[in-house]
Amino acid sequence: MKVKFLCGFILFASILSLPVFGHELSSGYLSLQTKDSRTYTGDLWLKPADIGQAAGLDSNNDGQLSWREVNERQTAAAQYIAKTLTLVQQQRACSLSVAAPAITEISSQTQLRYPLSVECPSSGELTIAYDGIFPLSAGHKMLVTVNIAGQQYSQVLTRDAKRMQLSAKTTSALTQFINFVYEGIWHIWIGLDHILFLIATLLTVNLTREHKAWRGVTRRRAVIKNTLYLVTAFTLAHSITLTMTALGFVTPDSRWVEIGIAITVLFTAMNNIYPVIVRLGIVTFLFGLLHGMGFASVFAQLNA
Repeated sequence: MKVKFLCGFILFASILSLPVFGHELSSGYLSLQTKDSRTYTGDLWLKPADIGQAAGLDSNNDGQLSWREVNERQTAAAQYIAKTLTLVQQQRACSLSVAAPAITEISSQTQLRYPLSVECPSSGELTIAYDGIFPLSAGHKMLVTVNIAGQQYSQVLTRDAKRMQLSAKTTSALTQFINFVYEGIWHIWIGLDHILFLIATLLTVNLTREHKAWRGVTRRRAVIKNTLYLVTAFTLAHSITLTMTALGFVTPDSRWVEIGIAITVLFTAMNNIYPVIVRLGIVTFLFGLLHGMGFASVFAQLNA
């Protein structure tokens, strides 16, 4: 009876959360592509509230950023971006030009998109340093994707890791995989949708199905083993598709991914009440593959 009550509660919470996105994917996005070995073009996406407060765009201090203020304070925004976003190639600073912004949507978040043009004095190793918004929000993250001669490099810049160095040593596939495994694990624990899925999955780890009814498992070791097995399967699968999507191997549509994630939560909760699948290891792994796309599918949008 308790299991049914808990499952019903999770189902109810899942339905209530359907119009709401389970997590903040990021506060900002940067996408760059090479025109030649010394020239880059791309875009910087920032939330209106973030750039408005950081660059002082809210001229009347009413707490609301209007399109008129965005246009009138374009110079201030460009100066702020040039100050907080720096690119250096072969230890020589590149010049950064910022054009007028446009309003766009990234993973269903309203963003101001600032077109960028970068001219570097020499070719070679590129270093990107970003120091924006962090004083306002310690949890701010900048998702960066750079396409150089058809090869894509991706990284998440944070308050504690503000630099991205593009070289054969620092941007290997293994290095990027490790980076996204870490970000993926963190992303699981801050994402309501992932937490709901894990809770729904783990509700039955101390139960076994006998004669069409749930029976308690008395062996503690079995419960711990089942828990570790399911959490590991989900985390591993999540990290695999997170890395593959971020590196451009797959390009899912974030809208369908978000719908799919909601369905996995609903299905798992319903499966606890009316079991169709009892052994959840493979299902958890497969659902984890889908959940991993939720965070990284934004990279597909950046390079569309």
